[in-house]
This record gives sequence, C-alpha cells and structure tokens, in this order.
Amino acid sequence: MTILELSAVQIGEKISRGELTSAEVTAFFIERIEKYNLDINAVIDTRFDKALTEAKLADEKRAAGNIDGPLHGVPMTIKDAFEVVGLTCDVGYPAFAGKVSQTDAVVVQRLKAAGAIFIGKTNTPLLCADLQTYNDLHGTTNNPHNSAHTPGGSSGGSSAALAAGFTPIEYGSDIGGSIRTPAHFCGLFGHKPTYGIIPARGHVPPVHGALSESPLNVVGPLARCMDDLELAFDLTVGLEGPHAAGLRLALPDARATTAKDLRVGLWPGDAYCPVDDEIVAGITRAAKMLEDQGATIVEARPDFTLAEHHEVYLMNLSPIIASGFPPDEIEKLAKAVEQAAPEDKSANIIQARGALLEHRKWLVWHEMKLRLGAKWDTLFKDIDVLLAPATPTPAMPHMQDKPFNEREITVNGTQRPYSDNVVWAGLASLCGLPATAVPLGKHSTGLPIGMQIIGPAYGDKTTMATARMLAEAGLAFARPEAYC
Repeated sequence: MTILELSAVQIGEKISRGELTSAEVTAFFIERIEKYNLDINAVIDTRFDKALTEAKLADEKRAAGNIDGPLHGVPMTIKDAFEVVGLTCDVGYPAFAGKVSQTDAVVVQRLKAAGAIFIGKTNTPLLCADLQTYNDLHGTTNNPHNSAHTPGGSSGGSSAALAAGFTPIEYGSDIGGSIRTPAHFCGLFGHKPTYGIIPARGHVPPVHGALSESPLNVVGPLARCMDDLELAFDLTVGLEGPHAAGLRLALPDARATTAKDLRVGLWPGDAYCPVDDEIVAGITRAAKMLEDQGATIVEARPDFTLAEHHEVYLMNLSPIIASGFPPDEIEKLAKAVEQAAPEDKSANIIQARGALLEHRKWLVWHEMKLRLGAKWDTLFKDIDVLLAPATPTPAMPHMQDKPFNEREITVNGTQRPYSDNVVWAGLASLCGLPATAVPLGKHSTGLPIGMQIIGPAYGDKTTMATARMLAEAGLAFARPEAYC
C-alpha cells in the first residue's frame, strides 16, 4: 500500500513503528502539491522547508523513544481560516492580505500537540462566505473530480486538497454547510460538531485575535475515512479557557453501535427545496443499507416545515454574515427591504431583513430558534439520527459572473435560487446539532454525491457511529482518476 493510499491513522502508526519516516512522508505530500496544485489551486501558502525540518526532528524523537501522539510526524494542510504561526491568514480579504499569524488557533495547537506537522494553508472564498471557493487574492479552487466544477465552500480548498491527495487529513469550519457541502461535492467524510464543543478561537472571521466566537459557526474535521475523522474529532474536542475551568464536557456514548439498535429517520427531499433525484435515491439506498443490517427506518421530520425553519435560520445567520459588510452594501439591502412587499418571503429579502435586524428584534428570532430546538429534542426521542441532503445538487459549475443573490442552480432540469444551497445545511446549523457527511457514490455526471446524518445535540458519537456503519457497508471515498 502506497503512502497515498494510507489513512492519517495508518501513517501515524507506521511512523511510530519506524516503518515510515516523517521526512519521507512529508516530502511525498510536498511533491504532490508541487506537481498538481497548479491545476487545482487548493494550497495558497506553504512552509515546506520548516515542515521538512520538523519532520526530521520528529524522526529523531521517535528514534529516541518519544512519540508526541497519534499524528506524530504526520504532515497536513489546514483551511486558511485557522491561524497558524508563520503563515498568512487572509481568507481572501484584501484588507488582511499579507498578515502573518503570530499565534495558533486552538485546534491547531491541539493537532500540533498530537504530533501533526503543518505544510500549508488551503483556499477559502472571500471571508468564508460562499459555497464556492474563489477570491481576488488567490483565485479559484477547482474540484479534483472535474475542474469545471467547484469543490464547494467555504472549506473548498480543504476538500480539494484532501481529495487530490495533497494531505492525509484536513480541518474546516461550518456555519452554513461549509464542511458538509465540500464533503458532498468531493466525496469525503466530514463532521460538523455540536455547537461549542470544539473551540473556534483563532478562526477568522471574525477577525484576527478575536475573543468572541460566532453564535452559529463550528469547526470540525474532513477526512477520507471514518478512522481519520473520528481521530481528528477526538484530538480537538473539549472546552478551553474559562469554560474549561468551570465546566466539564462529557459527550454521551453513541446511542447505537450496531444497526440493529438504531432508529433512523428519513427526510430525503422536500417540495420547499427540491433535491436532485439521484441524491434522493442515494439517501434512500443508504437507509436501505442500514435497514438490511437491522435498523428501523421511518419517514420523519420535526414538527415544523422546512420553509419555517429556513426563515428562522436566515434571520439568525444574516446578522452574522452582514457584520462585516461595508456601508454601501447595507444601504443596498435597506433599499431592497423598503421596496419589497411585507409578505415577500423570498430568500434574498429574508436575508436582507436579517442583515438589518435591531438587537431587540433579533432576540425574538433567537427565541424562535430555541423553540425549534425544542421540537428537535422531541423528534430525537423517537429516532436516533436523521438522514437528509447536504445540498440539492452535485458540485456546481463555477459561477462567478453574477452576484450571490442573482445566481441559480439547476435541480432536475428546473432553475432554483442559488441560496437553496444552504437550506438543508441550515437544519443542523441553526440549533447547533451535530451532522456527519457521508459519501454516497457517483452521480450520472461522474461527480460525487453525499448526504448528512443529523443527530441530537451532543449526539456526535451517534452520528459518527452511524457513518461508520455505512462506511463498513461500502460507502467510501473514491479518489479522482486524475490524481491516483
């Protein structure tokens, strides 16, 4: 088995046993980046020389009998949104261009403590605010499965680097599907954790050095297999700072470790946000795989409509996204709201209203969010996990010639708003629920497709256990032919 075919867990084990050296593994991935990155444009800043020096030190430590952790000497890239000492962290924003990080994000600290060696940063959309990955500073990142298509966003550089074999493991962030969408578009596994259980300090946005964290954003791993996904989660989960001093995080065990004990809800599509027929069929097949192993499968959804949920989600999300908007953009949104009819519930108008919310009105929408959370709690008394789409389509062709609110996607031959890309992702984002992305195979276009497994709050081990059941039943990452 070649280095390219090994998981991060296997690489770490082989380095620890002396079957591989960190130096040769690090050189291998650097060579992959140098050979293929021009085609994909996933890696946008590097520290190759320093990484090779650290790899040699890791080998010396191992020879002396000292192992830092399960990622000892394992090289990796990471999403540009995370601060890494000595590398830029500009998330495609000209005002941040050239700014070099002086501190590490918390997850970077934890991965380094486990022995990881960082070799570079991966591209994001401007301020991590799109489902495609391109910006004026670093250009467009291509999907390794088809360069005419996006790898997704905002962890698009992460997913492209992982799928193309530039790194054995990656780490991303997710406020509107930014882990799950790239995983779905590139045929990977990804995990959006329960809100707050992995510290986001050191993630940009908001800004470099910020002490606050977004009310909806989470950080979590991307991987080509479940062993790596679970390892990266285990290495980074846990409170920090003042929270750690007064609180203890004790995640419950998985509700089921075998399918025969698992209750699965199925929500593969909805008229409010139609889903590609092949994705619906893929989700249904995955449910049947679990049923064949003994799981109980039921059609299920919480006691609200997808339309109701999406409005509350946008009214909570939009103020966060708009916090960095310039005055002229806010003025445009205000004019749009002024000209819209009161009953207009189109996504663009809802987003504009949300961006302009006064705090006293935002509190009302926050209360509505909590009430939807209570309805999720009720649902998860009857089921353990819910299978649902991540987005309505496979990876989109690059579309950069129109503003976000004027773009469209094609679902089963029908034009739909580009903003449909965040409707299904919002199901787990709004109320801070865990969701594990799982590959489902290939679409007839040749592009990968996937789904998300949503669980109850703090039920991360349950969604990942379900993903493992499906992986063991045959759902797996398929490497792009051009990068084998």
